[in-house]
Formats: sequence, structure tokens, C-alpha cells
Amino acid sequence: MKSLHPNVYPKDGHWFKETDGSVHRADSWGGVIVRVKKYRLRQGKVPGDVNAEVIEQVCARDPKICIEDGGAERAAAFKTSLKARVLQWLNGKRQEVEKEQPRWVDKGLQEARSDVCFRCPRQVAVKDGCASCAAAVKHLTETIIHGKTYDARLRECGVLGEHLPVSTWLDEPTVQDGDLPGECWRRRS
Repeated sequence: MKSLHPNVYPKDGHWFKETDGSVHRADSWGGVIVRVKKYRLRQGKVPGDVNAEVIEQVCARDPKICIEDGGAERAAAFKTSLKARVLQWLNGKRQEVEKEQPRWVDKGLQEARSDVCFRCPRQVAVKDGCASCAAAVKHLTETIIHGKTYDARLRECGVLGEHLPVSTWLDEPTVQDGDLPGECWRRRS
């Protein structure tokens, strides 16, 4: 079974070329998969196994991103790479902020989301963090949210690899991920 290595950032970003020539980009492979599914549904097509198609295309294009495993190696890679995933996510959000104004939620919704995240068993702190990584996370957070306040008890989402003090403020689409708890505000119902 093939999967995509979470520690290897694709040299030309996260993208998938559809058979009709359209190209779908996002800030993660999960985002690409969601966009391709939505595109196919809008076109009146059956989505099919988009996850497998994306993996197959990416592995053909850039084999170093691929992992051959039965699941245990992939889970270990995700667990050990949370710091890299969070920094990559924060850098992507910083780039979005530089290009255009992100959509923010209001303070009441951000506080409600923060409460859900604080109680969530999937919220984790990055382990083995060095001072420079902590400084980078702090700088990126301040750059992205521009002085907005957040609950200092928030850490990282161990499932999505997001820095919760930032993601709770952003108007982001929901995702379909079975590892997210039922009450998660990012989980699609």
C-alpha cells in the first residue's frame, strides 16, 4: 500500500492534474483530494477513489514522496513529524496572508472553537521542540493573526498538523477525516 510521506514537501507544491487538463492545488494533499472530489461532483461525475488517484499521480511524478507500507510506518511518520507538519502549515498560512486577506471568524466563534480544541484528546504539544522552532512558531503565529488574542493553552492538532492558536481564527473548510473526534469543528458531518 502506498502513501505520501508527510515530511517531504513537494518541490512544486500540492497539486493534481485531472484527465480533462484542469489542475487542482491546495496547501496539503488532503486539500487537493477535497478539491478534486468537489470538482468532479460539480461536473456531474462520480468522484471515485480520488485518494488513490492522487497518490498514484504524485508517486509517478515524484517517487521520493512515496512510502510503501502496511500502515504502521505511515502512522509512525505522522507521529514523529508533527513539528515539521505544523511549521509547514504555518508557512503556508503566512504565504496566504501575504497574498490576500484571509477570512477570519468573530471572537465568539474563535473562543468556542478554542474550548473544543482545549478539551480534545487529539490536541498535543510538539515534543522535542528546540528554541529556534518555538521562536519560529511564535513569529509565524504573530505574523498571521496580527495581534489577535488566543487561548495560550492551545497547542497543535495531532490529526491535521495545524497550530490551533491560528486555525481557530481562520474560516477554513471542513474536512473528512475519521481520526477527528465527532465534536471537532473542522470535521465534516
